[in-house]
Amino acid sequence: MENEGFGGSFIWGFLIFALLLGGGNMFGNGGNGNANAIQADVNRGFDNQNLQAQTRDIMGAVTSGTAQSVAATNQVFHDLANVVQDKYGELQRDIAGVAVGQANLLANQNQCCCSTKMEIMQSRYDDAMNTAAINANTTAIGQKILDKMNENEARAMQNRINQLELNQALAGVVRYPNGMTY
Repeated sequence: MENEGFGGSFIWGFLIFALLLGGGNMFGNGGNGNANAIQADVNRGFDNQNLQAQTRDIMGAVTSGTAQSVAATNQVFHDLANVVQDKYGELQRDIAGVAVGQANLLANQNQCCCSTKMEIMQSRYDDAMNTAAINANTTAIGQKILDKMNENEARAMQNRINQLELNQALAGVVRYPNGMTY
């Protein structure tokens, strides 16, 4: 915004200078040769100002879009973390319930033989293996979701960067018509 004041002053000064030179009698040229050149310079000045304003608008939109994408990604991450935390809490409650059930089973079967003890140990082992499998599955699903989100965001951001780089590369390039206009 600070450059607008300078750019606006410069354009007005340039226009006044162009009008003084374009009058025709100041330097004795009669306005024959420089009027078209001055008009082209004025038009080029306006075109450059418009291009700079468009570039600022694009950069503002990119900055805003990036901030929104980061905020959305953070929200999804926090939501996912809450879901995983809830599932982990449920899993802990389930494990505690299993542990209580096993403790009750052990208390009722104190007089049992070795085979019952072996079955209980196998049950504990199976429960622990199931718990480990559930934890691994939950972690894998969460990671897949995060990877996909990061991939999508990176792809969208790269597309936008490519577009801005193309616009920047073409900025200030004079383009001539391809055909003749009659």
